[in-house]
Parts: sequence; C-alpha cells; structure tokens
Amino acid sequence: MIIHPVEISSALGRCRVSATIEIETPGRVFPKTGTRTQELWIDWPESYLKPTEARPDGFVIMCLTLAMCLGERLQVRGAMSQSLVLNLLEAMAIYKHYFLGLCEIVDLDAEGEFRPRGASARVGSFYSGGVDSLYNIAESARLHREFGTLPITDLWLIQGMDIALDQDDLWEKTKSTIFAQLPAGHDMICADIRTNVRDLHYKIVDWEKLGFSVVLGGISKVFAPIVPNVLIGSYAKYDKIVPHASSPLVDPMWSCDEQSVRHFSCRASRQDKIETVATHAPYLLQGLRVCHKNTGGAYNCGVCEKCMRTQAQLIIGGYQQLADTFDTELSSKTLRRLKLPWRWENRFTWDFWRDIQAGFRERGETDLDHALSHVFRKYTVKRAVRRCLGGR
Repeated sequence: MIIHPVEISSALGRCRVSATIEIETPGRVFPKTGTRTQELWIDWPESYLKPTEARPDGFVIMCLTLAMCLGERLQVRGAMSQSLVLNLLEAMAIYKHYFLGLCEIVDLDAEGEFRPRGASARVGSFYSGGVDSLYNIAESARLHREFGTLPITDLWLIQGMDIALDQDDLWEKTKSTIFAQLPAGHDMICADIRTNVRDLHYKIVDWEKLGFSVVLGGISKVFAPIVPNVLIGSYAKYDKIVPHASSPLVDPMWSCDEQSVRHFSCRASRQDKIETVATHAPYLLQGLRVCHKNTGGAYNCGVCEKCMRTQAQLIIGGYQQLADTFDTELSSKTLRRLKLPWRWENRFTWDFWRDIQAGFRERGETDLDHALSHVFRKYTVKRAVRRCLGGR
C-alpha cells in the first residue's frame, strides 16, 4: 500500500489535507469505489488552522490497520515523525496480538525526521457528546481547579465516524446541540472535522476492532504543530479492559515527537463518569448523545443497547431529568427488548449490565431489575447455543 504525497487545499472556508492511497496487491480494490486508488481526506474550518507543511503522519496511522488487513507493506511518500515510526511498529504488534487472524504485521517503508515539541500548552479532546467525551471536559476542569493541571482548550467533533458523511441533517443538529451546551464565555476552541476514512476501510477493516482508534490518532496528528496534548476517552476501567480498537495500550502509540496522546481515564467507571459530569458540569448532559445506530437520523434512538445502557446509568445516579435527549424513554417494557452480544470478545457489555443490575437493586428499581434478569436468562441460553454451534 502506497501513501502518496499529501496535498493541502482550501475552499468555501474549509481547509483540506488529502493523499492518494494505492493498493498494490493484484486484483484487490477498494470495495466502495472498485478502484486500486482512492483519495483519503480530512477537512476542518480554515479559521482553526492553516497548515504550512504537508505531512503524512495522520494518513499513515489511518491506513495502518488497512495495510495490515490486506497484508501489504506500507510505503510512505514523505518524512514522518521519528518517534511515531517506532510507535507504529509497537502498534502493529499490539493489534496482531489483540486480534489474531484479522490482521498481519507488515513492513513499514518510511523516512523519519525529528520535530521539536513546541511551547504551546493546548490540550485537544475528541467531543462526540457521549459520556466519555463529556467526562473528559468535566474531569479536566476539576483537575485544573484542584491541581493546576492543563485544562482542555480544543474540542474536536468528527463527521465520518458514527455520523456518516451523507447524514448532514444529523450532523448539523449534533453540532448545534452539543456546542450550545458549553457555558457562555468558555475558552475552548471547537472545530468540526470531516473525513472519508470509513469509505477506505469499508469491507476491509473490522471497524469496531481495527478502525476506531486509528481515525482519532490520525486526525490528532494533523493538529500536532499547535496542540501538543491529546485525550482519547476510555471505555471501561482497567479491571474490565478487553482487546479493543481503542485501549490504554493502543492509543498512546499515536504519540509523536510533537504530541502526546493519552487514553483518559480508565480509573473511572462509566457510572463514575456520569457522576462527575452531573456534579461538575451538569449543563453538558443537556446535549448528551450516545447513539451509534442513528436510525432515521435519530439523535438518540433510545432503544439500541448503548442508549438503554446510558439511560439506565442516568436512572441509577438520579440524573435522568438532566438529559432529555432520548426519543424513547427506558422502561421495564423497552428493557426487555435489549439485545446482548453473544461473542466472547464483547463480554465487557455484559459486565456493564451486571453493574447496572446491582445499581437497580440498590435503588429499589424492582421492575427494571426483573426486566434485566429476563434479558440475562434469554441471552445466556442464546450465547451457550451459539458457542456450541461453533461460535466464539
């Protein structure tokens, strides 16, 4: 796989970096276009940053698992950060170990150069409106007040991940809703970023295992010259961590000479995160968005696993009145329709719901507790049957 030289362009008030990505294996093509080459691009408001150098670093990260799934040597036309070269070698070993059979370690053909870190104290955090990203804002503000640590200065919202590039109505609604929850006079810079990377990964890369983190890492590299610190929200506590696309082992590998990337923070459970947001920045919950299904363009459908899980955790904390963003409210009736995964690698979802059931019992939510017990019985049987039939 060849990453051709990066180009910079501007149009309609937005800046774009792009590169042609070429598959070398005879007969292999990008399924989305049916071609051996496809343009990969990232764009953002021109007022946020006008880059002066066309660097390949972000494109290499975004194409790393793509090349690993194709089993192709990754050739980079252009110099990249020396420390990132070393980190990519480690990242490949981690992914190979995490996801046996899905990807292979490949050769990296790249030139490294050292780039001194600037004096800026800016901190960037990905901002989706979800619990993890809201926690990053609330907890960073708390730590800044208590210990003087660096606060978040830059928030990055991305279209082209869970919000598809053709979902413009949902994209505009999400932008206006979550940015509106920030307090008046806040000193955080908000940038809306778009990328077509999922088109390249389509039907080649398992997105939930190998696609998510590389996009965040790749985008963060575009802004490395001005934002030397980056936070990627964690999904579970250390004792519940399982092989995952984004983890405390993988995400720091996207650091480079100029920029440190941190997986933040596995010391807090999802319930702890909701408590922190509700205590230190409750206004953020008014724009809470967790849905990845986006059925019918819904902001939060309310009936997918993640929507129901989040509503359950809000109920346990007594904060459901702070987040009126779900199309369907959680009830014992809707909870009985919850679908749990049966594959072993998705066991952390079961862990979330076991903790939720304990919370229901502690709060005396008997109807919800009984409904969840019904779900556990149903999917315990289904999981056992599927595994007996050869599933994992």
